[in-house]
Amino acid sequence: MGYSSLNKRVRVVFLLTAYWWGSFISAQEPPPIPRVDEDGEVIPDLSNWPALPSWTIEELELIRNGEIELGTTLFQEDVGGVSYKDLFEPLELPEEVLELPLEEDYPSEIGEEFLATYFAGRPAGYLVDPQGMLSRQEQEDRLRFLEYHAGDSEIDLYIYLYDEQQQVPPEGEIKSIFKRHFSRGQGLSALVYYHVGDPSRSTMVMSPEIYSVISATAVKGALIYAKQQAQTKSEPASQLESFSTSLSIRLYWMERELRETTDEGPFVSEEEEELRVVKAEEEPVRERAGESKVMLVFGLVSLALLAAGFWFYWLSIQRKKTYLFPELEVKPLLAAPHAAGVGAVVHFSNATLPPSVQKDQVPDYLRKM
Repeated sequence: MGYSSLNKRVRVVFLLTAYWWGSFISAQEPPPIPRVDEDGEVIPDLSNWPALPSWTIEELELIRNGEIELGTTLFQEDVGGVSYKDLFEPLELPEEVLELPLEEDYPSEIGEEFLATYFAGRPAGYLVDPQGMLSRQEQEDRLRFLEYHAGDSEIDLYIYLYDEQQQVPPEGEIKSIFKRHFSRGQGLSALVYYHVGDPSRSTMVMSPEIYSVISATAVKGALIYAKQQAQTKSEPASQLESFSTSLSIRLYWMERELRETTDEGPFVSEEEEELRVVKAEEEPVRERAGESKVMLVFGLVSLALLAAGFWFYWLSIQRKKTYLFPELEVKPLLAAPHAAGVGAVVHFSNATLPPSVQKDQVPDYLRKM
């Protein structure tokens, strides 16, 4: 009897629980179905939002009559007897105002902690930037490009980076640095001092063997071309990228001319030549003027020789001309084929000129023997 009564109680509790949950669920309203537009986006339900304020008819009449000015409350210092100054605390001005230095006030000297990295020895990489002029990613990009150039060209390109206003100290003079670290037993090299932000201050020194085949004007033109391409960019990193790419292309052209001079290995000159410092800010005006004068003289001489050749050719044609005179049929005189004697012979003074030009006609038998 105890087990059957317990079973009945359990059934009653289960039924009461099911009835209670059913009544609770039926009492709740189902959630509204969201509306969707043509693009599949859900349209928000604004039915429960508060209504926006609106003007009454009386207020509209006051606005039209000018008795109410719109927006004046925004510029009032007191609203409802409360001042804005009491609501907000004024900001405290900084005691010291930071003054940025002018462009000419930036340091122009290289720090002593960077001198050893610049000038102590031959650099380990093709890009030298101990002052961190470029970001790490920009340094890796330029270094990767210079390494690719060195692997594909016989003329290695080294670039030292300086600030726009910095001056290279005497111990870092580019000619002495090249002679000390890049001159002997290292192959052909090109060393460039590049000022970040001002490509026109760039200077370059190349191995003297290159000048045995490449003219100084071509070397200077390569640096000026790279500078001009860099000046088309605005960002310093982009300027350096354009500069190194343009100079690399010109070095490839120089290498091609060097290869044409020899059939065996890289070109090496036996003569010792002095190093030449090329500056991008100096245009080769004098050398171009000298070349222009030489070309002008050469052109005038060629024109004179060509005119003289045409004149001699015309004379030779005139001398070779042959003139034919028509045979005139004369009626016989006194039934004779010709008159008495030998007849008359017309002699011209010059056999090469046409008869119409020669007016002085002298008979042959009248000439003095």
